[in-house]
Amino acid sequence: MIEGLKKLYTGEKAFSRQLILFSICGSLGLFNAFIGFEKQGLVEVTQLHKYIYFVLWMIFMFFLTGYETLFLHERHIPDIDLRSLKIVFNKILFFVFLISIPLALVSFKFQAYTSVAFALEIILSIPLTMLQAGYSYNFKESDACMFFARLCIKEYFILMLKRLWIICLAYIITFGFVFLLFFTVGLVIALIYKGDFNTIGLIISSQQLVIAKLSSFIAGVVLIYALTVGTLVWDYELIKTFER
Repeated sequence: MIEGLKKLYTGEKAFSRQLILFSICGSLGLFNAFIGFEKQGLVEVTQLHKYIYFVLWMIFMFFLTGYETLFLHERHIPDIDLRSLKIVFNKILFFVFLISIPLALVSFKFQAYTSVAFALEIILSIPLTMLQAGYSYNFKESDACMFFARLCIKEYFILMLKRLWIICLAYIITFGFVFLLFFTVGLVIALIYKGDFNTIGLIISSQQLVIAKLSSFIAGVVLIYALTVGTLVWDYELIKTFER
């Protein structure tokens, strides 16, 4: 996995490309946090908001399907341009994208079955990424199934565990970052008010709503970005596993 991270964060224009990727993930993350406010009782989320979010999520998944394939082909973080969208109109990649739609619908409309959709996503991610990986070599549909002859239960199980670990790690990084950020801010406030806990307590209690919204927005942005980077790292791990 370290090798996959190096491919994403080193090389020419890696910083600028990561910045653009972070901006795209951040836009979706902000909307994701806003939708989550409904569960916290912070705002009223209308059906229109949910439909807009669903459309944005589908556009993002469409983009990510192509971007993953380009990353597997180039073996470094690719430019973010129309190639990531155009390439998905290929029959193989469009099929990979279509599979994500019913899983997303289940998560959005039938929240009681979110865990089932998540489990299916984990299971299906391996054969779907194998299609992307095979196609990524020469952008030929005839190469898409080249890895299936090498698949065995051991590798399948290991790759599933690695994907679960990366998802867990993304959540750990997100909440660790938010905690560290607010801990630092709290420390600065404590220094400014020279440890006057009564004043600090009043400030925090009067800004509870702002703090809750701000922490959700930050967590939403960081989480989507961490999950996206984690997905790319896992994609690279999968293709290198089969190459070995």
